[in-house]
Amino acid sequence: MAIKAQQVFDIAMTLIDEVEEETGNVSVDNPAYKSKSLSILTTLQAELLPITEDIAVLASLTQDLLLPDRICLLVLPYGLSAHLLLAESDDTGMAAFYNNRYEELKRKIPTEISPIVDLYNVGMRVD
Repeated sequence: MAIKAQQVFDIAMTLIDEVEEETGNVSVDNPAYKSKSLSILTTLQAELLPITEDIAVLASLTQDLLLPDRICLLVLPYGLSAHLLLAESDDTGMAAFYNNRYEELKRKIPTEISPIVDLYNVGMRVD
């Protein structure tokens, strides 16, 4: 199941307490949050994608994200929350908390080991 940008946005809005208590619906009091989210999510996605993957610029919150679902649901909301709070709020403490959490979760993402190819025949030792 591909995660949509809207799902990450909704989680981020919940983290920064932009939801109506009665209904649980996202109520964005700050319209800049929605307008900035596409650019921020594009940047975060590019940062987290393997270097061999093509980057897609998000044009709509209805677009699918290219990252694995687990990363979309666990890592991206913290990064988005941090960036939105830094840009639009005086609450730098919460922004720092979300950014630290984002960096912590980002470090836990398993990496793939890919073989190194000696393209220039410089005598690299291959085991």
